[in-house]
Amino acid sequence: MSRLPMILIVILVCLMAGLAHGQVASVLFIEDAPLPNAPEFTTGNINNPDVNGPLGWCFTVTASDQAGQTISLAYGTLLGGAPGVIRTEQAFDDYVQDSWESFFGMADADVCYSPSCTRTSDGEGGLDSVWFGDDLVAIEEEAYPHLDGWYWRFGSRPGVTRDGVPYFVGGITDSQGGATQVRGLFYGPDGAPVIIGGMAIAGLPDPVVTNTSAVSFDFRFSAYGSHLIAEVDTDTGDTAANSHVVMDGAVVMAGGLPLSEGGVIPESMGGLPGEMWDNWDYLGVTETGHWLVTGDTNGPTTQDEFLMVDGEIILREGDLVDGMALTGGIERAYLGEDGDWVCVWDVVTDDGNMDAMILNGAIVLMQGMPVDFDGDGVTDPAYVVNDFTGMAAVAVAERDAYGQLRVLFSADIEVPDAMRRPAGVPELADEESGRDSDVVEEMGSRAELEVALMLTTEATVAIEDDEEPDETPATRLALAQNFPNPFNPMTKIVYSVPDVQAVRLAVYDLQGRSVRTLVNGVRSAGDHEVMWDGADDLGRHLASGAYVYRLETEGRLLTRNMVLLK
Repeated sequence: MSRLPMILIVILVCLMAGLAHGQVASVLFIEDAPLPNAPEFTTGNINNPDVNGPLGWCFTVTASDQAGQTISLAYGTLLGGAPGVIRTEQAFDDYVQDSWESFFGMADADVCYSPSCTRTSDGEGGLDSVWFGDDLVAIEEEAYPHLDGWYWRFGSRPGVTRDGVPYFVGGITDSQGGATQVRGLFYGPDGAPVIIGGMAIAGLPDPVVTNTSAVSFDFRFSAYGSHLIAEVDTDTGDTAANSHVVMDGAVVMAGGLPLSEGGVIPESMGGLPGEMWDNWDYLGVTETGHWLVTGDTNGPTTQDEFLMVDGEIILREGDLVDGMALTGGIERAYLGEDGDWVCVWDVVTDDGNMDAMILNGAIVLMQGMPVDFDGDGVTDPAYVVNDFTGMAAVAVAERDAYGQLRVLFSADIEVPDAMRRPAGVPELADEESGRDSDVVEEMGSRAELEVALMLTTEATVAIEDDEEPDETPATRLALAQNFPNPFNPMTKIVYSVPDVQAVRLAVYDLQGRSVRTLVNGVRSAGDHEVMWDGADDLGRHLASGAYVYRLETEGRLLTRNMVLLK
């Protein structure tokens, strides 16, 4: 690592002091090493992460198996227990899966992913597809079920709600195997169109364009799909004024004006005099309707990058964060379900611009700071962050019962000479690798490893809700947070089902073992509640700690966490 000037050392020491008391970034797994609990796989590229609730997390990984074959897989934990391989490439009926796109999504029960496939019946390969678990959602050249005589052309950027509803950006064509003619955003197990070329958007005078810019990859559904935020292009005839941010079928209004490219930014929401919107980057939305947008304005290049939450610009290029000025573009950003937001943005130091991870307006990690390499919860001075990697590689989990939250991301870290990697060919930036810049590592240069990390920190206030949302509407399957929480000795769990069906509600420890079955039978539509006394199925009172409770119906699974304190 280069020698740091004294002023930067002082800044880093102050930041690290906070890190030692409230937060630490711990390595989960590293490249060129066996995966923990799955030693048959050696990690290659570490791609994008996703989160699920307060404890579930996952990365897509390009690994090699014991035969030396390259394979794509999802690695992590769905419910917060010991991590492992959740899913790998497989063969189903007429299709054999191959390399995955690095973008994916995780539900309570499985992951949604986009592999390239080979059709065994005729040997045709390279067929783009979207799957949720074992179920095929869409695949290139198969019939598009919502318009006779049309076919799927591609599926990309897959995601899934916590209760298992897949979604993705895709293209369709009226010629089997032909080029994309209409692009859209599709939702559900049969890929129903939510936004598609040619449709009207409330508040916009022109329809969505039918070409490949109809809807961008910068979209986000909330955890259960109640809200959607996306960037779309409409047929204005002016490419400098055709991009808009829409949410739930209408253009987003901020300061009384639409979020439309070329539109004026009201000074009341942080705009400079005469400033206009220029483009959009990262988007986010929560179940309670809070939203995040990043992008650029047409203002001075030293001030044009911005981060906006709920219609107010809260950070922009040139602002000071922990005494350091923001500069350049936001490299990645994410809005968590509890309103916690994180971004990676360069800050100006006397030693040059450095990557910084900013959580709810404060720097929690930056280039030159150490991480916990061996998993003991204490930072190791010999292992420091060199840069953050990936194309969208950051995610923020929900807060747990103790008020902590977890940030999942990947980074290159500097390591001692003893761990130096041998010379190799360049690793090129592309979507499959998840890298956003070319990497060449040679003997004699800085020793680096790419690692997957989890930063655990005390949650700070990000967004305040005026009132708690109704978490148990009888119109859908729902599982509310237990009350009280933490609890001793009793707590109440409320859930709802949309119709008469078999229900199982059980409590698990963090190792995934069932400790108490609370409900196991048919229940009518509507709200239901059950009490738990902290005992297992044999009547033995359990120890203090965190537990998972899980609601299962046919094909659906919801989970939440609770804490027993004695």
